[in-house]
Amino acid sequence: PDLSDAETISVSDGQDVTISTGGIYVLKGTAAGATITVDAPDNAKVQLVLCGVSITNEDFPCIYVKECEKCFVTTTDSENTLKVTGEFTADGDTNTGATIFSKSDLVLNGVGTRAVSSTDNGIVSKGGLKVTGGTYVIDCEEDALDAHDYIYICDGTFTIDSGKDGLHSEYDEDNTVGEIEISGGTLDIAAGDDGIQATTTLTINGGTFDISAVEGLEATQVTINGGDVTISASDDGINASQKTTALTDIFIKVNGGTIDVTMGSGDTDGFDSNGSIYIYGGTVSVTGQS
Repeated sequence: PDLSDAETISVSDGQDVTISTGGIYVLKGTAAGATITVDAPDNAKVQLVLCGVSITNEDFPCIYVKECEKCFVTTTDSENTLKVTGEFTADGDTNTGATIFSKSDLVLNGVGTRAVSSTDNGIVSKGGLKVTGGTYVIDCEEDALDAHDYIYICDGTFTIDSGKDGLHSEYDEDNTVGEIEISGGTLDIAAGDDGIQATTTLTINGGTFDISAVEGLEATQVTINGGDVTISASDDGINASQKTTALTDIFIKVNGGTIDVTMGSGDTDGFDSNGSIYIYGGTVSVTGQS
């Protein structure tokens, strides 16, 4: 972004910062026990530019977007570290369990690196989450990327080690939302549960995927139009099951791309659909153990 009119914020130990108006804010420095809180009008757009910033907290997000229309978190060509080491503290009725936690729509972009570490989730949006670039190294005990409405990725490099899901889109109070679409990027995911899980549709248009998980891909409708997808799974490689009342058809559909699934031992399935399986193109290789 054009930083000529941006405000620079140098973080310091034990000093929380609240941003109450729209605009561009450049974050620099190293701090422990500091939170950047965005609490702006609901029509304000806020862009946080990470420029060599490092924040370590014990019990609260490093970045907390409490209110605004949309928040952008951008990295310059720099190394940035955001880390939470202990049990998260709630903000009233809000469970803040993520290193970057947003109650508004969130956009992640830029050309630099952000290393995110968490004892809970890595990055959470209670709205939608878009990623258009950047490098992400996420180590967390729960979901790495989590959003209620949708996750859209068109670029970026991701190295994820999560105790639960790598990418997760679900809203407990409305099962008609929860979509994931990926059109590019490189995703290296090691997950304790699902590599990528959506409630409604999971669509892959391109990108490179190396997923090691209990289940690799899961949604009501899984569509692969392109990309290179490598999955090592201890249960189902790709699973389509009814998760929403908004869709009646359940299917796995392959229109293109290269898919290589290797299954663990036991009652495991390479492709497991509780509806239909359509293969119109692409290269599919499945190695089973039983």
